[in-house]
Amino acid sequence: MNEQKAKFTWHYYVMAFGALLAMLAATLGASGGIVSGLALIIISHPRIPFKSVTRIFFMIIFVILYVFAFPDADVVREIMIGTHK
Repeated sequence: MNEQKAKFTWHYYVMAFGALLAMLAATLGASGGIVSGLALIIISHPRIPFKSVTRIFFMIIFVILYVFAFPDADVVREIMIGTHK
């Protein structure tokens, strides 16, 4: 019963956010968004030995890539309506 409890740090919140982003990108079929969300999950894992500045730099890069991974708004509207070919 003397097992140490794992600390619940900010890393797990970012990992959950990355999973949410990847699932959102999957609904629209944006493969670049899926990859960016999964990369955000991997880079924010607490066992990765990156220092804070390097890790934050990569996190910002993956979020920027995620934002630009989606198609135009007109294409998204067509997908949601169901008229996309």
